[in-house]
Amino acid sequence: MSKKLMAVLLVAAPMLAQAADNKAAFVIAAYGDSTTAGVISSGGRNIITKNNEMNYLHQMLKDKYGADIQLKNHGSPGAQAAELVYSQDNKPHLDWAERMAKSDANMILLNYGINDARIYFFKDKKAHQESPEEYKRIMTELVKVAKANNKLVVLQEPNPICGRAERWNVWPYVYQLNEVAKEQQVPIVKQFSLIKENRDWQSEMSPDCIHPSEMLYKQKAQRTFDVLSATFDSALSKHSS
Repeated sequence: MSKKLMAVLLVAAPMLAQAADNKAAFVIAAYGDSTTAGVISSGGRNIITKNNEMNYLHQMLKDKYGADIQLKNHGSPGAQAAELVYSQDNKPHLDWAERMAKSDANMILLNYGINDARIYFFKDKKAHQESPEEYKRIMTELVKVAKANNKLVVLQEPNPICGRAERWNVWPYVYQLNEVAKEQQVPIVKQFSLIKENRDWQSEMSPDCIHPSEMLYKQKAQRTFDVLSATFDSALSKHSS
């Protein structure tokens, strides 16, 4: 083998390896509120626990499909869906469209509803007001834009809330989210009603009655995993190690 050919192969090898890695990776980007970020209430304050839904989900996916499954958690405490399509002064902007165009994600998870209901209940003038109908319109736009950029999309129902927070009335948002799933023909992870089927479900919540406990986060992750593996098994398997 000539020295010139050897030099070419040495240069090309890392590039080929990198191309193989890029081809193998399956990237999931999760967008949502504090329950996506992984907040729990502990000792009278909120903290982000490592034992959250997205970390549990990532491990479950890696266990089945291999280490090339990546999950990027974009959950943000206090977030509502409108923040992805409206700027702080409530003017439309292209943030979501730009983000989807530039994103390397194969799949998008969307989990909003709790703060959307809270902000609408308190009529916070600093934020975009999302009635259940406006929430549906925004979620529909998020799904359509993601799909237009060749992303697989999965919707996630918010978990129920209890105590004084229950007056925010999250259910109409859950209902509208299911309507979006039907109309846009995307899978949805059932959480709200299934969690409430347990008569003692409130004991599985953090003390603030808004965020799940670590145990409930794991249950939520299992439901999300079940939907992903049942609906997109072939796509995920193509990227398995």
